[in-house]
This record gives sequence, C-alpha cells and structure tokens, in this order.
Amino acid sequence: MDKNNEHNMQTRPLVLVIAGLDSGGGAGVTADIMTVHDQGAWGLPIVTALTCQSLERVTLIEPTKLDVFQESMKLAINDWQEKISAVKIGLITDAKILAYVLELLEGPLKGVPVIWDPVLTATAGKLESADLKSNLKRILQSVTVFTPNLPEALEFAGWSEEELFKRGGVFALCDFFLKLGANAVLLKGGHNVSNLDAVDVFKSQEYSFIMNHAKKEGLGAHGGGCALSSALAGLIARGYALQDAAVLAKVYVTRGIFMTDVAVDHKRPPLAHTGFSYDLERMPAITEENFPSVAGPFAKCPFNMGIYPVVDSAAWVERLLALGVKTIQLRIKTDVQDDESNDKLVEEIRRACFLGRTFRARVFIDDHYKLAAKFGAYGVHLGMEDLKTADLDFIRESGMRLGVSTHGIYEVCKALTLNPSYIAIGHVFPTKTKQMASMPQGIEKMSLQAMMLKDKIPTVAIGGIKLDKAQAILDAGIDSIAVVTAITESKNHAYETQKWIDICRTGPSELYGKELKHWQQRQDEQEQRGPVPFEHLELSPVPYFV
Repeated sequence: MDKNNEHNMQTRPLVLVIAGLDSGGGAGVTADIMTVHDQGAWGLPIVTALTCQSLERVTLIEPTKLDVFQESMKLAINDWQEKISAVKIGLITDAKILAYVLELLEGPLKGVPVIWDPVLTATAGKLESADLKSNLKRILQSVTVFTPNLPEALEFAGWSEEELFKRGGVFALCDFFLKLGANAVLLKGGHNVSNLDAVDVFKSQEYSFIMNHAKKEGLGAHGGGCALSSALAGLIARGYALQDAAVLAKVYVTRGIFMTDVAVDHKRPPLAHTGFSYDLERMPAITEENFPSVAGPFAKCPFNMGIYPVVDSAAWVERLLALGVKTIQLRIKTDVQDDESNDKLVEEIRRACFLGRTFRARVFIDDHYKLAAKFGAYGVHLGMEDLKTADLDFIRESGMRLGVSTHGIYEVCKALTLNPSYIAIGHVFPTKTKQMASMPQGIEKMSLQAMMLKDKIPTVAIGGIKLDKAQAILDAGIDSIAVVTAITESKNHAYETQKWIDICRTGPSELYGKELKHWQQRQDEQEQRGPVPFEHLELSPVPYFV
C-alpha cells in the first residue's frame, strides 16, 4: 500500500459544522465538534454567530461577518486533501449567511449528506433565527436528514398541537417535510406533545419508526439537540446507513443525559460527551408499523453452534452432517410459503428434519415455518420482512428455535424485542448469492454488535465469508459463522468442510431422545478435546482430502 492510500485509510472523515458558538460550551459548535469527534470523524467548525449564554439564559448574539464566514468556508472546502463527507447545520441568524450556505449546498457541496438542525428559538432565553420558514422548500431539497424538535416542526408546518393528531399524528407531520423535498426527518421528542423528550420519530421513504427510551427525571440536557444532529453527521460520514446512524445517535445522547460531565445542580445540565458506544442498556426500543412489538422468548440454542452451512437441498444436508457438521440451514425459496401442494418442497423439508434427528444436529428451515414444525425441525430462520407476517406465537409454542437476519444495529434493536434464539449479523462482506439493499458491514461494525450481545444472545456472522477471514471474525466476538457458497462451491467439499470445522468447531450434539446413549457421546467428547474434532483419532491422510 502506498503512503497516500495508507493516509486515506487512517484518516477521520471530515464533517463541516456550521453553527453558533455557545459561550457556555454546552451547545452549538463546541458540543458539535466534541460529538463529531466521538463518532470517529473530524469536525471543521464554521461559526455563524457568537452567542452569550448560560444554562439559564441567552443575553447577546452577534452574527459572524459575512466575509469572515465566506473565507472560513472556502478554506474548509478547498484546502483539505480529503473531501467533505457530511455537513451539519445548526443556528443561522443572518439572512446573508443563510443565502450563502444554500448556494454552497446547491453548488460545491451538492451531493454531500446534510444534517440540518433548525434553530428557531433557544430553550432558555431569546434567540432570533434567520427566516428559515420562507426558505424551507429550498432548504429541504438540499437536506439528507432534517432534525426539528416538535415545537419547531409544528411552527414550520403552521400546525397547532390540537391539529397534530387530527391531521394524522407525528408521521403525518414528518410527511409534510418529505413532500417538500427532505430525504428523511428525525423528529425530536415527537411522539407525545406532553414533554416525553426521550421519544424520537424517524421517517424516510424507506423507513418509519419510533425510538423510545426511559426518560431521566428533569428536563433532559443542554445541548441534546445539537449532539443528536452532530452524531448523525459523524456517523453518516463514517458510512453508517441513515436508520443505523439514527439509532446510534440516540444512544449517544441518551448516555450523555444519564452520565453528566459537569457537576452542576441544575434541572437541565450540559450533555456529557461519553464517546462512541454500542451500549445495550441504552439502545432504544424500536416501534415500527406492521412489525411485531413483542414475542418470545423462544427456545434457546447453544452460543457456539460451530460452522453453519446454508444449503438448498436435503442431499447437501446429508453430505455435510455426515462430515461432522452439527448446525445447518435448508434454504429453498418458493413463490408460496409453506406450500403443501409442492411435493418436492415438502419432501426436502421432511428429509432434512429426519436427518437432523438422525445425526443429532440442529437443522433450521428458512421461511417455511409451518412445514418445519410439522416435520419436527430444530428451528426456523426468518428475515425482517418475513417477521412482519409470520405467526410468532405458533413458532414459539411449537418449541422450535427462531433465528433472525439483521443488517445493521437498527434491525438488531428490532430483533431484540422478539427475544429470538439467535441473531444473524450480516452481510459482513459483499455477497454474490443475492442482491442486498444494505452495504457490507465489515468486521468492525459486525464486531461492535457481536460484543454488545456477547453472552446474552448467540450471534452468527453471515455474508461473503471466506476461510481466510474466519479466525478474524471469531476473534472479533462472533459465536458462529454461516456460509452459503464457501463449502458447496468448493472443489472438494469434504476437505473444505474439515478446514471450516478445524477453525469454527461444530458445537455440541443435540439430544433428541430421553437419555444419551454411549455411542452418541463421540461428538461431545471431540468438542471437549480441542478445536480439531478428529485430531485425537490420528487418521492418516488419504488422497481424497489432500
């Protein structure tokens, strides 16, 4: 790797922060820069105004001179080797500065993700903003995520609190901004007008959900809105999808509210800046329309299930179980789920379930949960879309395990509400088996999720995983690895299977009878002896495995 590329790999992405300076340090550019840095990005502060304020009041505001502001922007945009990866916009008090910012967003910064946190008034004291309402449509057409609080959103829309629910509630309010051109809206404290500021609403063309967290006694924290939008900008600059960035930004602010940095006896202390975190305790509860809000708990499975092949026929199930695999998934995609008139589908599932009991293995069936229950499968695996329509009570009452696919921390939070048997985290690397709407997560993001769930719920990594990456994935905290083509498309599937077992092991055998027979103890003894299931047998190499 040449020096140039090495520098680019190691640098933090640049986030342009356009906001006012809070002399109290709790909000504005000061809070923005700390927040952006905590997310792993580098903030470039462009000050729109100097504000004299404390936790109690705002006493004086002085807009930055236009020529100083323009020169600062030109240097930030033109004099860095790296390009701007995201823009966060907060307080703008001067009409000329607002016009110049909009020109940049429509010109040199066009296409760069923009998080606009509109400031119409200060929580404490008087604060005059530039005329954002008259420029709202133009603003929204340049915005990636618009982050007003509820009073600001109602003011922009010209709605009263009484009108809000008559017009369709908070999601209808978000739609008001989407129709004017916004790509997404994060409405702060938007679920309930009765000051439940721990509840936020996210809406885009693809996603619509509420994030809820227990509220701390008091009035929250000074600078929470600034931190939420800045965290979004930093995370988006680092490549997080919008819905995932929204969840992690919410976690960051929630931690900051509960963990204060400054020892002040105040009903609204400054937000703490506690660093980037996948804090399970602070993860929001996700409510999404048509997605089940509660289910389970489902039957448990081992944390270490070993190598977990995903195959498309009972023949492959038999081949791999005969080679020592103890966890496998039969994935047969059909137009109709659980189609009992499809004789081939029925026979494949019936035989796979029979083989699972024969080999004391964990056979999961993808999608077809009713047929899986009929033939006694160990478990079923469902994706996010399938979970919307599946009869989860039926699955739980059948005693089957439930594995769930996820593609980022947002979907992990959704999965957690269901108490599944395991959570699959993917896709880790690019995959050729199907078109994915999400981007590959890579080992770093996968690891953060796996470590958050460690010893709480089994995790399975899936998606484009090859043998040379297996040990790194296990070292990153994942419990088991699923492979779709790594074995079935190899030149010698038997030899390849043993190499995967060597690294991942197989997990314990399953006991389907009332008691363990002496001849059934072989696999369990192998598990106790070490990572290579067959090494104690001292088998001489044969040409087939070389």
